[in-house]
Amino acid sequence: MLYLVSRAYSFTASGAASYDIHANNKFYLVNADSTISTIEAKVESHSAKISGKLAVARSTLVKRASFVDCTDSEKSSLLSAASAASKYATEASSYVSSHTSSTPRYTTWFGDYTTERHDTVGSGFSAISGNAFSSFNYNCSCTDPGTFAFVYPNE
Repeated sequence: MLYLVSRAYSFTASGAASYDIHANNKFYLVNADSTISTIEAKVESHSAKISGKLAVARSTLVKRASFVDCTDSEKSSLLSAASAASKYATEASSYVSSHTSSTPRYTTWFGDYTTERHDTVGSGFSAISGNAFSSFNYNCSCTDPGTFAFVYPNE
């Protein structure tokens, strides 16, 4: 078997098997005249057989929120709001996907039920619920009266 080896050479996902490991031998360099050249290292492959009970893969590390000019109280409030937003988004997505006909709750918020409208609402909530709100960047530096949030349109 030939597998791409990465992520600290963890074989927990691919499992026990025989592996042929080949190092990447091509490197790019920028010459003094700004042209790009390649050089190749002389490498040998390695074969290995992995068997037995492999360790269970650890969960992926999650990026934490970052804060700019936020007090401890603001940070605490933002993390609480992020947790609540995640819960609400997940519940809304679940509700819409499990109700494929008109309900009072649906029509109150989105009007008459149509399949097209339902699909639009569902895809919106699905996208929102996919966010990791607790890993967002929060900036508390704005002091403009009446402004409580802003976004960067190109991000």
